[in-house]
Amino acid sequence: MISSEHSSWTVLARSFAALVFLFLLLPLLVLVPVSLTSGTLLVLPTPGYSLRWYEDVLKNPIWINALWNSLVIATITTSVSLVLGTAAAIGIWRMSTRARGLAIAVVSVPIVTPAVIAAVAMFIFHAGLGLGGTMSSIVIGHITIAAPFVVITVLASLDVFDKRLMLAAASLGAPPGRAIRHVMLPIILPGILAGAIFAFLTSFDEIVLVLFLGSPSVRTLPQELFSGIREQMSPTVTVVANFLIVVATAAIIALEMLRRRGADRYLQANK
Repeated sequence: MISSEHSSWTVLARSFAALVFLFLLLPLLVLVPVSLTSGTLLVLPTPGYSLRWYEDVLKNPIWINALWNSLVIATITTSVSLVLGTAAAIGIWRMSTRARGLAIAVVSVPIVTPAVIAAVAMFIFHAGLGLGGTMSSIVIGHITIAAPFVVITVLASLDVFDKRLMLAAASLGAPPGRAIRHVMLPIILPGILAGAIFAFLTSFDEIVLVLFLGSPSVRTLPQELFSGIREQMSPTVTVVANFLIVVATAAIIALEMLRRRGADRYLQANK
């Protein structure tokens, strides 16, 4: 009887989860046929199917330049955020419980601060430094909001890290730096990679800071997408939107693989 009730609740929960998944996914799937339309309007059903808008995006230097800027900014942001975030996470991990809670709260401020408020503050600050309208300004702004995600994911990995491994490495003569490189970092690598994915997506998809910190000469892919939606509703925007969805989906799959790998390591370490 209990097994039957448990099975019924399981089926009900899975069915509800599937309905929620479809509710969230179906509006995004609409973009696929619209991007393949042979017409010039964003309508369904489409008058026909064509790859003309994909070709238009690939041959348009505006979109290509925006994609290149986004990739460069996201790559630099991810690299710097990984170094700063991982170092900060290790430092916070070694603090006392009370100090750790305070440090996490301070690090999380850029995440919980409304994007517009952060953008205005950064615009004023960067303009005073003479960085306004440059790629450096955008990169610094993105590092500010991306590094906290690295800190949080690395701290999650450090919470299951056995501190006795560092003591064992020290007892064998390894200095702190070598122990961190050869003992700690390989074990918490899934958390570091997850932080890198979060940092990359945060920078690659960000739009509010770019609107304030960017300039006509430095435009990113989300910024061009926003401009395209605001100024002309061409099917090219659905092509770019599909590309961003594919990137986000690939990142989510990678995060799930890293989560499972981390869970397997945790289970093996606690056997």
